[in-house]
Amino acid sequence: MMLCLGAVGVLIMVTVAAASPSLIPLPSSSRHERGWFRLGPGLRIVVAAGAPARAAEIADVLREGLFELAGVGAVVEPDQGRRPEGTISLSLDAGAFPGEPEAYRLKVGRSAKIIASDPRGLLWGAQTFIQSIEPTAAGPAVRRGTVTDRPHRSWRGLMLDPVRSFLDLDFIRRTIRVMSAYKLNVLHLHLIDDEAWRFESKAWPKCNRPGEPLYTQADLRGLVTFAERYGVEIVPEFDVPGHSMTAVNAYPELDCERRTRAMNEAILCAGRAFTREFIDRLVAEAAEVFPSAFIHLGADEPYAIKRWAECPDCRARMAREGVTSVDALYHVFLRNLDGIAKSHGKRLIVWNDAIHPGVEPMPPRDILVDAWFNLAVVAPLAASGYVILNSSQGPLYLTSFGLGEGLPLAAVLAWNATRFPDPPAEMGDRALKYQSLAPQAKVLGGHASAWATEQSLVERRLYPRLLAVADDLWSERKASDAVEFEKRYRAGHEERLRRLGVPDDGEGTSETPFPGGPGAVLAPGATPPGWIATVRACRDFRLAFEWRASPSPEGAHTGVLIRCAPGPDKGAAPEGLPIVAAPPPGRVMSSGARPSDGWNRCEVAARGPVVSLTINGILAWSIVDPAPRAGLIVLKGMGPGHEFRNVRLWRLGGSK
Repeated sequence: MMLCLGAVGVLIMVTVAAASPSLIPLPSSSRHERGWFRLGPGLRIVVAAGAPARAAEIADVLREGLFELAGVGAVVEPDQGRRPEGTISLSLDAGAFPGEPEAYRLKVGRSAKIIASDPRGLLWGAQTFIQSIEPTAAGPAVRRGTVTDRPHRSWRGLMLDPVRSFLDLDFIRRTIRVMSAYKLNVLHLHLIDDEAWRFESKAWPKCNRPGEPLYTQADLRGLVTFAERYGVEIVPEFDVPGHSMTAVNAYPELDCERRTRAMNEAILCAGRAFTREFIDRLVAEAAEVFPSAFIHLGADEPYAIKRWAECPDCRARMAREGVTSVDALYHVFLRNLDGIAKSHGKRLIVWNDAIHPGVEPMPPRDILVDAWFNLAVVAPLAASGYVILNSSQGPLYLTSFGLGEGLPLAAVLAWNATRFPDPPAEMGDRALKYQSLAPQAKVLGGHASAWATEQSLVERRLYPRLLAVADDLWSERKASDAVEFEKRYRAGHEERLRRLGVPDDGEGTSETPFPGGPGAVLAPGATPPGWIATVRACRDFRLAFEWRASPSPEGAHTGVLIRCAPGPDKGAAPEGLPIVAAPPPGRVMSSGARPSDGWNRCEVAARGPVVSLTINGILAWSIVDPAPRAGLIVLKGMGPGHEFRNVRLWRLGGSK
């Protein structure tokens, strides 16, 4: 297709001093000159004839970003040998960056050119071009200059936990788009744990409890394809042998005593052949869904491992293997996991507390160690040759049941992949002391984590700290650059996040649902009828409120009822789903989610059948509502001193 270029892409010379765009992550090298490459109607993106299909797909990602983030319409077409001014060209040159698949060069003058040795580099060059767009009096434009860039670490990730509180596919897709925009390339998806299996298992269907939300294998294949478009690899995690309450309760023959177990009391039997069959068939079907070369099998926190010492099957296994302790048997178990992973073409990843330094037989050195906690274990593993992913709980748990809302931005900015906190982070920490891993440590990269958090809160807590992690892992800048990072973030990245679909105050349209304004103290039990209700019904929403009771007993009813139908008698309180502070059995999250005697910050989220309660920043529970109807929200007096304040409501998509 031939288009009239008109004034598209001409160089606009200016007299002001040259400056650099505010890029995150910071590129390895950049030099900018005076002048602009203006982006106007009819912009052409050209791809060399004979280039792989992936290059054309990346050109389409660039076209999409130009339109969504700058309102610039562009067309993608093959390079026909002419290079008129005003085009953006994508070129693969094997000799440009040999051995550096993610490196690229972006040259902007009268035309723009992105050069890389591999499509991965082309994609990051395209994302840098999109980030470089600035508003000018003459319209959106990119500064003239050259960026030569390459990552410091090849594994730059984010872990999401849809097990404890389900995450919509749309949310995950939006997060993938943000990851790609900031050159994060691995999404670690935590899919099975004590509370639920979110992976549809055709091998072990009883692990998918009726009514529980999950991702079908077709959903996940579609998500993998979507992520591949944006340069993000999805690595699944299936946690064994601990964190296995759902599996053991579905298949009790996995237990040493062939019985069901409560939270933190379940562990797969190490001595039974059925356990190996169970894991092998699970990994086999996962390998069919996820093309990644890696699989994460957790292996952390085996709280009930003491049962192995008394189990006849486990003791017989110990005798056959020639080991005398459960720690040594655990290493034998890890060797089995490694063999299963390799038999399905995967490289095994486990959390660092799965390995006990100095206990023979040591697991194979090609197992990738996800280092989240305890420098006393991480340091010797790194020194002995294991490849490390640095996912240190502090400061990279950006939201979790252990650290609540996580550590502040400054603590994240003080981290890099070669540093590990010592002592470990604790709730309320504002800064950390770090020790450096051994110089010979093989650190592949690292990832931030978002554990056990309702979807809307995840989004509010990730940013801008996730962007700081991206900056750390790509450029591994100095901690003293914190002020400079914040300046870059404020120069347009909040708006970029909005344009990528990240809401600035969580999802939904805000309103004050009860009389008196958001600051009013409401005491519905002080006067008859003892309750107040919203005027309109809603089904899907977020409700934030502060609540206190005197005293506040363990497991207290908050006084909030949702999805209420009118009472059977005129004037009777409506009936609905009560929001109680104590979690139902099997949904225990953290002692930190218990209410205090003072004001408690709470947020209830209802999304279809999934209802979650967060207390003082920590997820208390997430359950399935069997009757997710539209209904009133009610505040009910539960005794003297029961009060509410700062009540706000956000109606989500699907609300009435």
